[in-house]
Amino acid sequence: MASVLHAVGTPLQLVALFLLLVAGLTRLLVRSRAWKLSPVTTRLVINRTFQAAMVALVIGVVSPTIAPILDRWANSEETFHGAVLSTGGEPISGATVNLITIATVSTNSLGQFDISVPHSRALKKYTLQVKAPGYQTSPVLTKTGAELKDVDIRLTPAPPELVKALEQPVIVGHFFGVPIIIVTLRVENTGSSTTYINNVQGKLSYGDVSFILSPVYWTIINPFGPFYPITGPFPIPAATNLDLRIVLITGMNFSILYHQFSQLPEYSAQLPCTQKYNGSVDPLTDQAFQIVKSYAGDHFAWKAGNWHFELDMTADNQVRSFNHDFVLSADEVDRLRASFDLLRECLGVNLTAPVAQDGTLANFVPK
Repeated sequence: MASVLHAVGTPLQLVALFLLLVAGLTRLLVRSRAWKLSPVTTRLVINRTFQAAMVALVIGVVSPTIAPILDRWANSEETFHGAVLSTGGEPISGATVNLITIATVSTNSLGQFDISVPHSRALKKYTLQVKAPGYQTSPVLTKTGAELKDVDIRLTPAPPELVKALEQPVIVGHFFGVPIIIVTLRVENTGSSTTYINNVQGKLSYGDVSFILSPVYWTIINPFGPFYPITGPFPIPAATNLDLRIVLITGMNFSILYHQFSQLPEYSAQLPCTQKYNGSVDPLTDQAFQIVKSYAGDHFAWKAGNWHFELDMTADNQVRSFNHDFVLSADEVDRLRASFDLLRECLGVNLTAPVAQDGTLANFVPK
């Protein structure tokens, strides 16, 4: 508006003079009787012209004085100052301070920041959020202008990222036809106390079909590391750098299969594939093997084509997500189906060994 007044000041004065001239000429025409309109119309024209001239003249005269004042008002700024600190009071440099919808700035080496807000964008209350690498993002804060004149914002250090990577390859297989995924995760606990992986969950997708996978066994990879059943959070000791292998399987009710076994005389007292005192197991009888093979075939889920695997790991309440795409060929699917034969010798029921006991990857495929 100030710039407009600057621009129109002098032209308005010229317009005022022109309108005064028009009013004067009109009065002369009336006196000389050259003006033929009625007296009422004549007075209205002269009065309105004179009023317009006076308004234009006043605006034109005062605008050069008003314009600088309006300029200063329109271009004035309010500056907010603050500092971003850790919970221990150390300055955090390079933090991003977002005064939402107005401006985003970064803190200097002392953790300080300044934000200037034009008078035209002034608000009664402002919202801001602060982010910094290695720290938890602050909630959205609501502050008045007075509070932002000198504000301290404290950020809590983020816990170290426990799960670093999903190692390759991912092992895919089946347990009585049900999909199995065996994953290896790089885990690092750089802290000084034991921490925990609280939750693990996988999702396996093929087109519109998907399976939810849950962990059942885990081991720390080393030459002598046995697998353990998963009964709760995984403890990760301080100063640990290791590979953690986890077996995930989709939920399946095997009660029907077990019931069929129990109907066979040879398994009425003891289920098949039970380890004997010397560690050996007896092969399945022909009838039991046909039951198992039929059951596995009915529940076999692997198909040739594109598969997508998602893995969500929650450690210290931080979720780390991994995605892994792979393709199964028709030959690989046939190979997995052929591994049904391992069930006769109770070899294919070992969930914890990615390499089958016959020395091959017959019942597992690396991807």
